[in-house]
Amino acid sequence: MALTSVRSRILITALLLALPMIASAEQQTMLTLNNRTEQAQWNTIGLPHVSLLPNGIHIQTNSQKGTLSRPLSLSHGVDVVTVYYTSPRGASLSFIWQSKGSAAGTYLQIPVTLKPSSSSTSIIVDMSAIGGWDPHASAIGFQLPPDTDIVFHGIELQGWSVAEKLSEAVKCFWTFDGLTAHSINFFWGPLLCSTPVSRTALFHNQPPIAHSGMRTIYALLAVGVLIITFRAWRKRDEHLPGRILAGSAALFFVCWIFLDIRMSAELIATWTYDVRSYLLQPVGKRTFRKINFLSDFALASRGIVADQPRYVFLAPTTDTFMNFMRYQTYPSEPVGPAGGSGASLWLVYERPDLQFSTDGRIVEKGVPISPVGQIVHEFMNGTFIFRVTPPQPATGNVPPVPSSSKNKP
Repeated sequence: MALTSVRSRILITALLLALPMIASAEQQTMLTLNNRTEQAQWNTIGLPHVSLLPNGIHIQTNSQKGTLSRPLSLSHGVDVVTVYYTSPRGASLSFIWQSKGSAAGTYLQIPVTLKPSSSSTSIIVDMSAIGGWDPHASAIGFQLPPDTDIVFHGIELQGWSVAEKLSEAVKCFWTFDGLTAHSINFFWGPLLCSTPVSRTALFHNQPPIAHSGMRTIYALLAVGVLIITFRAWRKRDEHLPGRILAGSAALFFVCWIFLDIRMSAELIATWTYDVRSYLLQPVGKRTFRKINFLSDFALASRGIVADQPRYVFLAPTTDTFMNFMRYQTYPSEPVGPAGGSGASLWLVYERPDLQFSTDGRIVEKGVPISPVGQIVHEFMNGTFIFRVTPPQPATGNVPPVPSSSKNKP
């Protein structure tokens, strides 16, 4: 009874200590840089051109880099940083983070690439994906490279509680890969992340920026085997090795079944999507993952290019799409515009950005890339078959050849 009472007290104490972490929810802090009080918090080093605007802080760098930073004191940790900015040329800068207790001038630098934007936009920096991340900071800022033109409008700092992170880790474990070309025969398997932002963007990068769920499985297996060994040792049974082996085998079998359920669920979800979007649809309406209706486009184009040794093929990407068309239209070979000299057919797939000049050429970013021709079949905007107009034979007035005659004597 005494031992049971001690265990109960320990459990209750642990729950009371963990209660503040479980009860706390998502917290966020918004640093609005159009506020004069907030603007005064920021310090500059090596930045000669800094302007305080009604909508933020405008910075221009010349031939040298500079630093914009401010001290930070928050009651909550930070897992995700959202930067709101405007930059006509874009920039490749570094978000800097000084952890509490670190030496002065010691910063963690996270590379960030900002896309060009003529109006206010944002970029999310997922700090939780960084190994060994310290969510508490004493200072934050930016290191700006030469030739940077940017207006910072605001910075949002978000953090989640322990309970929310555990919940996201479970959801992330059961989040399946997107329907890409490689998922035909390859899955990344279970992954772990700790924020909704990380889970939403889980498969936007290849490889995913997350931790493998197998680390947790292996750790649980190791702890489980230790517990089984300890309990068997305490009983001092003469069949000690057999008990340990049987218990460990049962634990491995349970983990195996659990992982098999997880991977089978992903396989079934992928297969079900393919059946509904491709196998059960009529020709002309079938779509297959990221290549959409490329299979039907190749089927419709195969007879047209059959007598051509090669044709020009334009698509959003040149790897998967080009290889698919090369297989579907063999022996006719798809090539790019650079290798399309003499080709009479151009097949264009999902390129609504292309335009036509007044003389009938395909134009990309204002530059004609094709000979003169015309569209012989248009499937939809940006998807069509273009035939090059054959050159006309040269014609002209040829003077008649005078007939020869002899003078009779």
